[in-house]
Amino acid sequence: MKHHVCIAVGINQYQYLQPLNYAQKDAEAVYEFLVNGAGFPQDKSLLLTDNSPQVSGMSTYPNQENILDWVESVCNEQLGHEDVLWLFWSGYGFSQGGKDYLLPIDGNPAQLEKTGIPIEKLYDALKAAPTDKILVLLDINRSQGVHAGESVGNQTVELARQLEIPTILSCRREQLSRETSALRQGFFTAALLEGLKTGECSTLDPLIHFLGERLPELTEQHLRPRQKPVFAVYPATKLQQVILPESRQVASVGLSNGMREINMATVEPYQNGTVPLSEDPLKLSTSSDRETGDLGSQTNEPAEHPKTSAEDLSSKASTSVQQTLPQPPANSTEDTMTDSSFLQRLILWSGATALVLLLGVFLTNKPIFLGEKTAKSSPGVSTVVNNSKPTSTTVGTGTPTAPETPPTPQELLQESKLLLKDTSASGFSKAIALAAQIPPGDPQFKEAQANIEQWSQTILDIAEGRAQSQNLSGAVDAVKLIPDANPAIYKQGQDKLKEWEAQLAIAKKNQEILSQAQSSIKPGQASSYSDAIGKVEQIPADQPGYSEAQKLIDQWGNEIWQIAQSRAQKKQYSNAIAAAQLVPEKSSVHADAQKAIAEWKTKVNQKK
Repeated sequence: MKHHVCIAVGINQYQYLQPLNYAQKDAEAVYEFLVNGAGFPQDKSLLLTDNSPQVSGMSTYPNQENILDWVESVCNEQLGHEDVLWLFWSGYGFSQGGKDYLLPIDGNPAQLEKTGIPIEKLYDALKAAPTDKILVLLDINRSQGVHAGESVGNQTVELARQLEIPTILSCRREQLSRETSALRQGFFTAALLEGLKTGECSTLDPLIHFLGERLPELTEQHLRPRQKPVFAVYPATKLQQVILPESRQVASVGLSNGMREINMATVEPYQNGTVPLSEDPLKLSTSSDRETGDLGSQTNEPAEHPKTSAEDLSSKASTSVQQTLPQPPANSTEDTMTDSSFLQRLILWSGATALVLLLGVFLTNKPIFLGEKTAKSSPGVSTVVNNSKPTSTTVGTGTPTAPETPPTPQELLQESKLLLKDTSASGFSKAIALAAQIPPGDPQFKEAQANIEQWSQTILDIAEGRAQSQNLSGAVDAVKLIPDANPAIYKQGQDKLKEWEAQLAIAKKNQEILSQAQSSIKPGQASSYSDAIGKVEQIPADQPGYSEAQKLIDQWGNEIWQIAQSRAQKKQYSNAIAAAQLVPEKSSVHADAQKAIAEWKTKVNQKK
């Protein structure tokens, strides 16, 4: 019987890197869709995240050892010749020395060879599976920090080609795979799920077409630089590979652009087999009106264009090692919008707009700029006079232009209220500044002062809310915006300012403790985790950094427990006991460790 199997991995809380926001949610959403929406059997589907539950008594914590063990176990023990396997990854990836690595939760960018997951090892495990119906989706976040190193992707694409494992990467080499709080997901996962839910992506070909169109569009809609996926599908016949259970297709939903509204410039070259080879499949042309880099072979085109037979596709695929998507026409609007090009376009458009405005001002006030004090009177044109008091003037058509006058108190009050649409502390501060311009004795003065008091209190409330959520820097920035118009509120703000600045100093000190503890860990060495736990336990419960310390204690306790279990599997019971005894009481696995210690001691005694 044919089965569909998935392995979904999503990691947020990295030990050595800035945490991601939605990688775990991405993996959970893909797993949820495949199991509950597409009909993948739950007992054959696997979720590995920061806090995913155990499966058959085995941990699913996404460290290096567990991820590799689970992938090898699924490929070797759970798959048949006709089964379909999905592998979804959302997390960090790195490249070093031309080799790509996925980073598990305990991975250290400074020690990739020891702590990373070599993409080659992962693909070798997939290739060893009895089925060739495999789809790999990699939503790889490229760190922009000091450990970013080389761009990941080249080796992955080459391995996908060599081993004939269809692979989709979330972005090109020079781009970033982005998340957004607006969707509470990564853009790639959001586009992927949208495509799958149409019900039209039962094979690879329509899914590739959808992602190629939708992902750049989605990033643009959210004002982000365009993100374009990379497809590595070889041979071309695998584009027709069925990826979802046929008996559980998702009901189709309408889309504004439709699945078949495809730029034919990206389809026609595949019909005659003229797609060029690329030595560097992820490298873009430096020309401003050319783009390449999406990999794969596309054969499924709209009905009005002649189709190529499967035999022709197979023969063409045998001569084509790797193909890049063709260049769009020079007037195509599909230009890749990287971070730098996005800024360049913004600057150019801003400059052009400013130039047009300046030209209009010059033409309107030409007599003034040229030093002409008077102009000849003519019907419909008035004389420009330099008086001490402003007078009305005419511009070309003879229409009078009213002089600029300061806003009235009523206008100031109305404008200040409009600023409240921005509910940030700075928005209220700007509103206060406008209302404060209304002079005493004016009918609007009393209302303005009442508003200033109310808005000052609101800024204080915003600052206190930030402090409660441990955003002390934001709290300090907000409280500094409180004016001294109301002495009582101003004093409260100043008292809070002193308190939060003192806490910031403590937070900085505690952050140094956390950083030192993290840097002291040596993967695979239980005592180093125990020493790190001892360091972060110094942070008191009433100080900033305590909650983060508790998370790390539990995380490192899990790591120690994994080391102990690994030793026990090798029948090194004495060493396993020594490791398990280091699991801290506050760890969620402390009870499991204590139970295992008793069992292992019994086995040690039996050997004597």
